[in-house]
Amino acid sequence: MAEMSRVGRWLVNAGNARRSRRLLDSIGNRLPLPSSPRLLELGAGRGGLSALLQQRYRPGHLVVTDYDPRQVEAARAYLSGELGPLPPTIELRPLDARVIPFGDGSFDGVFAINMLHHVEAEHSEYRERPGVLRQIRRVLSPGGCLVFRDFSRTRDVRQTLRELGFIPLFEKPGWRGRYLGVFQSPS
Repeated sequence: MAEMSRVGRWLVNAGNARRSRRLLDSIGNRLPLPSSPRLLELGAGRGGLSALLQQRYRPGHLVVTDYDPRQVEAARAYLSGELGPLPPTIELRPLDARVIPFGDGSFDGVFAINMLHHVEAEHSEYRERPGVLRQIRRVLSPGGCLVFRDFSRTRDVRQTLRELGFIPLFEKPGWRGRYLGVFQSPS
């Protein structure tokens, strides 16, 4: 995994909040989350989804991460602009999704939006993603939800999730191979 170029960061961050709003509208009320859920966002980029998660779900703990420390700082600035002083329930940190440093069952929901392909040296590879999905499974509480969207090797991702015991709750194929899915971890 490498940090993104300036152009890559621009592409990821442009329209981030608008796309995030559409994503949450697509999911609707399909997330069986408890009140004050513990949420982890992997690859948050600028933080558009993070702000919406805070506003919609009022999490007891929201961990906002990105591999690129510059993206973490961009998210911090964006969230401060949207939310004012950050509540103590929001934690921002650089993180490599291949090694998620949280205990088993730490989160009720994990969001991995357009980031899984970034763990590979080449988007067409499928070497690192299974390990990342195992890490996500480990940190999810029983019955917790993974929300993921991507465009590369999504059939393989879905197969790996099923092998890990995840149950699909919502699936939405999109144009150009894009895919949005909500999967529940085994109870």
